[in-house]
Order: sequence, then structure tokens, then C-alpha cells
Amino acid sequence: MATYVVSDLHGQYGIFRQGLKAIDLKDDDMLYVIGDVIDRGDDGIKILEYIRRHKNMDLLLGNHEHMMINSVDPDGGEECAGIDTELWIYLNGGLNTYTDYLKLTKRSRKRLYNWLCNRYVIRTIEVKGKKFCLTHSYYNEKCVNKRCRELDYDTVWEIVWLSMFRDDPSTRCDDVYSAHKEYSFITGHVPVHKVRMTHAADEDFTKLKLYKHSNLIDIDGGCAFQGRYGVESGALFLRLDDMKVFPIPIITG
Repeated sequence: MATYVVSDLHGQYGIFRQGLKAIDLKDDDMLYVIGDVIDRGDDGIKILEYIRRHKNMDLLLGNHEHMMINSVDPDGGEECAGIDTELWIYLNGGLNTYTDYLKLTKRSRKRLYNWLCNRYVIRTIEVKGKKFCLTHSYYNEKCVNKRCRELDYDTVWEIVWLSMFRDDPSTRCDDVYSAHKEYSFITGHVPVHKVRMTHAADEDFTKLKLYKHSNLIDIDGGCAFQGRYGVESGALFLRLDDMKVFPIPIITG
């Protein structure tokens, strides 16, 4: 049995399936997807439904899923008038996701909504005697192993939006990881290229490789870039048993 993590797939179903093939995921393995499956790309709903149907996969909530569940109708209706609707649809690439969401039956939409509300926001696991903390971005010890439905909006918002690597002052935070050396933190949210360029002054920042600093590992491979901006973007599947990385680049042109 092996344990894998990946982050920020942003609708790239082809990259997701290539990654599953590359890691040769077995029925007794486990894959944790630490947020932002949807938006930007075309097939976020398809990836969500794939994860939901497989017992050897689980999703931790990201800021994009949080926006979605605070925009759509909890009863599965077609309305999209929640408090995050404008932020999601018009400012964060949610239109593709919402369009495909409407193609589901009302029953399926309600089932997917309830499933998302029941996802963890932070999970701690142990692999080969080593402790890992999985979170889309921020850490709050009061929220460890808590599901979205157990927490209020503002608390979840902090966990899925705040980052020490964000430029926006409203979502920028200090280092919350180094005070908890008992864990290796696995996060996403901010693409590794940006982190390595702005925080590590890495001249090789265009390459698809994870960012590691002390007990923090960022695995957002930049699927949101969709192969643009002159960087090698894609997904970074990480096997926690031996820390082997499986880079799955988006091939363009």
C-alpha cells in the first residue's frame, strides 16, 4: 500500500488520468487530492465525480471548491446566487465548472454538493512512521481532521485562501508551519513556479518541480496556467512513502 498526494488539477482531466497511470494507483493505495480540482480548465466536474466514486481517493477542500459550495443551490437547483457567486464565476474561472454542473441531474447536483461539504479541510496522516499534515494552504490546529460542514465560513476561508506566498495582503499570512515541526506540511494553492521565483530566487523556476522549505512542501504544479506563460506547468504527484515525485507536464503546441 502506497500513499500519494496531488494538488490544484484545475479541470485538467487528461493530466489527472496520466498521473494515475504514472503512479500505477492500486486499489489498496490511497490518493489525496488537496484542493482546487475545479475551474480554469474544462473538466473539473468530471474529476470531482471520478474522485467521489473511488474509495481509494479523497479530496480536501480548496478555495475553488469552497467558492462553489457557497455559490450553488444546496438543494440542487439551477440557481447560483450564493455569497461567493461573483467571486467564483467571474473572477476565478468558475463558469466552465458551473456550466457542466448544470448538466447533472438535480439529484446528482445535490449529492455532489453534500459530498463537497463533507470533505476535510485539514488531514493528518502517518506514512512509514512519518507524520504529514495535508492542507490546501493554511494551518489551524483547531481544524485538524475537521470537515467543512463542521466549521463556519470564515474559518474555512482562512484555511483555503491564506498563504505566506500570496501577493494580495488580504490573503497573505506569516509562516504557520515552522512552529509545528512534528509534521511535514503538504500544500498547494500557489504554483511552485511563482514560489521558487519570488521566494527562493530560483533561476530554474520555469521547471515543473516541487518547492521544499524546511517542513513545508508545495506541490501546486500550475495546472491553472494551462501550459501558458513560458513555464512547464502540470501536476506533481508525490508518493509519501519515499517522497518520489511524478511530474505530469501539460504538453502544448
